[in-house]
Amino acid sequence: MTEVVDLAELAATAGLEQELDRLAKSQGIIRTRQLNQQETWTVLGAALTRELLSDPRLSNDVHTHAPHGALVPGMAVMLLEQDDPGHARNRRLVSAAFASRAVRQLEPRIVEITRQLLDGLGERGTADFIEEFTYPMPLEVICELLGVPAEDRDPFRKWAMDISAAPSVEAMQAAAVELFSYCIGLIGAKRERPTEDLLSELIVARFDDGSALSDAELSSFAAVLLIAGHDTVTNLLANALHDLLAHPEQLAALRRDPALVGAAVEEALRFRGSAMTTVNRVAREDIEAGGVTIRKGELVRFLLNAANRDTEVRADPHSFDIGRATAQHVAFGMGPHFCLGQRLARQEATIALTEILQRFSTLELAVPADEVRWLPSDAIRGLVELPLRYAR
Repeated sequence: MTEVVDLAELAATAGLEQELDRLAKSQGIIRTRQLNQQETWTVLGAALTRELLSDPRLSNDVHTHAPHGALVPGMAVMLLEQDDPGHARNRRLVSAAFASRAVRQLEPRIVEITRQLLDGLGERGTADFIEEFTYPMPLEVICELLGVPAEDRDPFRKWAMDISAAPSVEAMQAAAVELFSYCIGLIGAKRERPTEDLLSELIVARFDDGSALSDAELSSFAAVLLIAGHDTVTNLLANALHDLLAHPEQLAALRRDPALVGAAVEEALRFRGSAMTTVNRVAREDIEAGGVTIRKGELVRFLLNAANRDTEVRADPHSFDIGRATAQHVAFGMGPHFCLGQRLARQEATIALTEILQRFSTLELAVPADEVRWLPSDAIRGLVELPLRYAR
């Protein structure tokens, strides 16, 4: 009988990546248990990940082929859970909106949000950087990007928290339903009074045939942008800070040469990416891969953190080195569903690290390293909290 790994239980440990490396050396694909207790094939190795992420025999349209594997059953989620040609058609429209002036001019606002949050830390000397900074920072950026009114941001924050830290699938789905409903109302308001934001851009965007995205598709996009764009950046920032502090020689190198911040972000993505796994895909037919047979209708996902620590790709995958020669990673996936928000995530991380290191001459963990707690999640790699001691 094939062993079934409880990924959330494993992720609650600091040694997750080393254990995945051990598993990957004997098995290219393993069976894992998800939050809702359903089992799925999970791909570990880099070569197999790159091969299968672009394999048309794996469908993202779980709503049609395996409804039990959907993020939110009963709701078609645009782009993440679509196949071509519909996916390609919608992606072109959304890609154009991501290149709009509303997105290009967001950088000064990201800097402003970052500085305001760091100002809020004051002179206390210690703080949980997740609660005080890495959680609110990307959430405010997403709200700016979508044009969420200031008076609506408190419930928006609550839905984000309920979705990212839900104790059960049912609680997550309930919060998602409320979020989808709110987004429908927001879209209606922007149809009447458009503003300079991504959602307004998408409302007026048109396909070649003159048609537009439906309210349901727009709402799906807005909700997924919040869920995917907020949680992943929150934990990317926290993981990057944690790993820089755990490797003081790397932090010192970055302080000496701030131009290395881009390389530091890329190494943080490779070393301990926050988007640990992809969304579920479903096999359209039987597939022989990694020494196993994936049967038609079975769920498949990709453990990106395992692929990025593959010894066949780099000889020292468990070392954190911001000066490492540029090497491809799959922290944002690859193939047709390569993350559309990757540029924004990199931008947020680069600004955040730059501002933090300029602001604080001293930055260190406020608890012993072995007391740092990791999230018991089967999808997100992150910390429960990040208590830091800091000084100007």
